[in-house]
Amino acid sequence: MNNNDQTDALLFALQGVVNRFRAEYDLNHATIIGCLELVKIDYLTEPDEITFESDEDMLDDGDDPF
Repeated sequence: MNNNDQTDALLFALQGVVNRFRAEYDLNHATIIGCLELVKIDYLTEPDEITFESDEDMLDDGDDPF
């Protein structure tokens, strides 16, 4: 499976889980989005799991507005 297929599989699985919980537990959209945001924050704040690299080409374009 290539990266696009894997991404689609993850998306479809997440949608399935969200739809199932919404139906079984009668959760509203705000609660579901809040839970997804908590998971997102957990992933973004895990040390050594996600690293961000700057795009130096973007920084060197010479069009600094400040």
